[in-house]
Amino acid sequence: MSETPMHDEPATPGRRNGGARKLPWVWIIPIPVALVIGLLIGMQLPFGNGSPSEPAPAAAPQEQQQQQPPQQEQAPGEDVEVPDMARVDPEDPTAVGDVDAPVVMVAYSDFQCPFCAKWTANTLPTLMDKYVDEGKLRIEWRDLDIFGDASLKAAEAAQAAAMQDGYLEFHEEMSKDGKIADASAFEDKNLKATAEKLGMDGDQLIEDMNGVHAPDVVQQNIDEAMELGVTSTPSFLLNKTPFVGAQPTENFIEAIDKEIKAAEKDEK
Repeated sequence: MSETPMHDEPATPGRRNGGARKLPWVWIIPIPVALVIGLLIGMQLPFGNGSPSEPAPAAAPQEQQQQQPPQQEQAPGEDVEVPDMARVDPEDPTAVGDVDAPVVMVAYSDFQCPFCAKWTANTLPTLMDKYVDEGKLRIEWRDLDIFGDASLKAAEAAQAAAMQDGYLEFHEEMSKDGKIADASAFEDKNLKATAEKLGMDGDQLIEDMNGVHAPDVVQQNIDEAMELGVTSTPSFLLNKTPFVGAQPTENFIEAIDKEIKAAEKDEK
């Protein structure tokens, strides 16, 4: 699979509604200076174990820009509350992990985002083994259309796969080896072949993605991202803490451990 070039200007999510993007207030809340610095530095570090001895891959200017959270000053004394976007629906087929997990990660992602693919290939397996399988972390995906029509179709296909309980397998297949799938992978004949490769009904997947439910769920996720002002992928909410970019795995481990400790303290 080949990596699709990044757009000079990512498409605005929610093109179906033609709505204007709202102020990205969630991603500009006061965050400790050390965390902000860590975010910005982390975006330039390698994936996996993040060892300084491993050279960081060179990123194109557009890719670097895509990972940068929007900047805006906050009025002194302004009290901004971050919403809890976790749905914690036990019937959600695009989520993994215990509904009672102390940490819920809401992941805003895009199937045509190179950094999302790298995160899925390099960081997700560790989080699955260390936290999800241990009942400490739940991950809920919100697939967006930031990079245009291929992203939108991929998101709808992923929802159709979810209707056959194959979301995670589809997600990982479309991020195989840390690379985004070529746009041709989302043509009907290729999606059908992929579904059958993953043990799903290919004809049913095509029917569902062109039906009503899958597109409606995708639009709901896009609308949610617009309301929050999510302008780059991947972006995450760890409970109610924003976490932007496909940073080194140990950054996620540190942040999740911090949320677990905070949850345990609140229970006492």
